[in-house]
This record gives sequence, C-alpha cells and structure tokens, in this order.
Amino acid sequence: MAAVDPTYPLYPISCLLAAATLLLVLLTSFLRQSWNLGVTLLCFWLFFENLTGGINSVIWSDNADIKLYVYCDIVTHVQLITSVVKAMATLIITRRLYLITSLRSIEPHTTAARRRDLAIEWTLGLGIPLLVAGPLYYVVQVLRFEVIEGFGCTGSLDTSILSMLFARSWNVLPPLISITVYYPHVARMFYRHSREINQFLQSNNSVSRTNYLRILALSSIDILLTLPIGITNIVLAVNNGLASGPIPFYFGWTYDHTDWQPESVSYAVLVSGGTLNVAEFYFTNWTSPILAFVIFGLFGATSEARASYWRVTCTVCGWFGWKPIPRGRRARSPLGDIEFGEQPPQNSMSLGLDSHPSFINPNTRTQEQGPECVGGMSATVSEKDVEEVHGFTTDARSADAEHSTQPHGSCQRGVKDAQTAV
Repeated sequence: MAAVDPTYPLYPISCLLAAATLLLVLLTSFLRQSWNLGVTLLCFWLFFENLTGGINSVIWSDNADIKLYVYCDIVTHVQLITSVVKAMATLIITRRLYLITSLRSIEPHTTAARRRDLAIEWTLGLGIPLLVAGPLYYVVQVLRFEVIEGFGCTGSLDTSILSMLFARSWNVLPPLISITVYYPHVARMFYRHSREINQFLQSNNSVSRTNYLRILALSSIDILLTLPIGITNIVLAVNNGLASGPIPFYFGWTYDHTDWQPESVSYAVLVSGGTLNVAEFYFTNWTSPILAFVIFGLFGATSEARASYWRVTCTVCGWFGWKPIPRGRRARSPLGDIEFGEQPPQNSMSLGLDSHPSFINPNTRTQEQGPECVGGMSATVSEKDVEEVHGFTTDARSADAEHSTQPHGSCQRGVKDAQTAV
C-alpha cells in the first residue's frame, strides 16, 4: 500500500538526517559550555524528537494501526517536552546574552550567584518541561495517544481553558518574554556597542564574539518558528472549541479519563479539517528538522567542528588498523623532508604519523644565498639519501667552512656547492 503523505519519503529522511547532524554537534562537545545550557538542551531533545519522528513516519506511512503502546507513550511525552524546551531555550539564550551585553561577567563571581544562575536555567530548561509533560499534561489528557495515518502517534489534549494554560501557553509566553524583555536590549547593544562587547568577550578565553552572534541568530530563528506555531495552535484550539459550544474552564477529571483508550485518525480526516489546519500540521512537524539543520549550519559546519570530525575519524580508523594521513601532512613524504633553517613548530595533530625531517647546519652557504636557493634545495629523499646525509655530516661542515671564505656567487653556484657538500 502506498504512503498517504504526498511528500513521503522526504519527511522521514529529513528527520533522520537532522537527528544525525544534531548527534554530531553533541558528540564533538562544540556547544557544551555552561553559559549556553539552553542550546545543549535544545539539541538533546530535538535529537530524540527528530529520530522518533522519522521512525514514526516509516512505521505508519500507509496505516493508522494502534500498536506499540509503550513506545507511543514515550514518544508523545518527548514531543511535549521538546515543544516546551524550544520556547524555554530561547528564553535561556536571550537571558544569558542579556547578561553578556550588560557587560557583566560571563560566569557569576560568587558561588551563591553561580548556583542561583544554574538553578534558574535548569528550572527553565528541564524542570518546567518535565512538569508540563508529566502531571500537568495528564490532567488535561483526553486520550492515551492518537495515531495519525502517515505520521504516527501524537498526544491528545482537550479543548478547555485549563488545557491552554497547562500545555499550550508554554509555546507563547517564553518567546514573548524574550522578545519584550531581553531581545531588544541584546540586539541594540550588539549593533551599537559591538566594539565594547567584542573587547569584553576577548577577555574571556573560552568564548568569542562569533559564537555569541551564532547563538543570537539561533535564538532569533527559534523565536520565528516557535512563537507563530504557539499562537496558531491556541487560535485553532479556540476555534475548534467554539464550534461545539462555549469553551469550559475544565471538562472534569471523569470526562477526560473515561474511555481513555488510544484512537486513530485517517489522513482523509486530517485533510477534511481545512487548509489552515493542514498547513499548521505540516508546519509544526517540519519545525524540528528545520531547526536542527539551522543548528548544524551555525555550529556543526565551522572549521573547529570539521577539525573535531577529522580527529574522531582518525581515531576510529586507528582502532581498525588504518591510519589516515592528517590533512596538514598529506603533501609530505613518509620519510620527511630536508629543510634548511630552524625546525618549524608542529601545529598539525599528532596521531603517530608525524615525520621527522633532517636538518643541515643553518649557517651553510646556501641559506645565506636567500630563500630562492633554499626553496630549490628542499626535496624529499629516499632512505639511502638520508643515510648519506648523516654519513657525510663532517664533510658538509668542512665544505661549509670553505664556502664561507669565498665571495658570494649566483644562486645556481650556491646550489651546486651545497650539492657537492652533500
């Protein structure tokens, strides 16, 4: 049977790719700093939501069968946690940037202030989402879960006012606080006082202005995606509730938890809800993979991240006996080069593949001739040549002394003399 979603398999592929990119970002620890806890939590929960979203779209691509009860229970709670974390992460990020643009310390100076700051961020980023997805959600949960044909299991809320306060309002209130309280100050300070902010950030070795601008861009995109969805969900819920009469404050515990078994929803029923409902449904589903790709573009495709990927690749390949040549060493011979002058510092990563070049006395006649001659003398040699160089070191030094008493000649003559010495 063919998949009911006309975009299939675009959505599951996008979700799985998004989960893979978020995993790369998390594994390289590029974002694991105390001041961007919101970004780390956002990546963590987005990873699981995208992973389960891709799996759901494959399992229920052509059906709405009610199955995998425990799995669906977990997935529906992860979906609700992630929806709250998206909004809370924006608040945590903008609040931290607000402190930075106020030219305060990146980390609180006192232990008490540091603990208070961590308590606030962990409460916003983890405590409240777990509270919403746990007891608050259960109060207004009208069904155990729903299975939508083509997309899999999802949560089920009643349309009461209490439901909007307990579950739906969290997608609106934190972004509104970010926009009205923190975001204007952050954007204005970065625009008008970028020099002072840059100097302040440079005084903190663990951060840079570029990273802060990336995080600011992430919070901006998160607001643009989260706030419209939150407002639209509330508007549609109110509209659907008014269609069947006045909206009560709460339907009651008995009403919500009687006949609590999961139900299935066909794709035809979803489409019959109207264009606005279908557009809101698709836009909500695509928010998570889009946000994941934005995070990877901002933090997972930088030069630092690529270097981390390469180091991990070299390490993993080393476990299987294959040692790839580091990028900075690919042009070198395995036996090294003969170089003139002082030994340069080794800036490339060391994986047991570093070459050890041989050096000739820097006072030789050819080095005095200039960089052109030196450039002409650098050449990769065989093992026999290296042995000959080490065997005739004394002769080279004697020839060097003789050349120092001779008048300066052409570059070609200096090269010839040096070759004679070798």
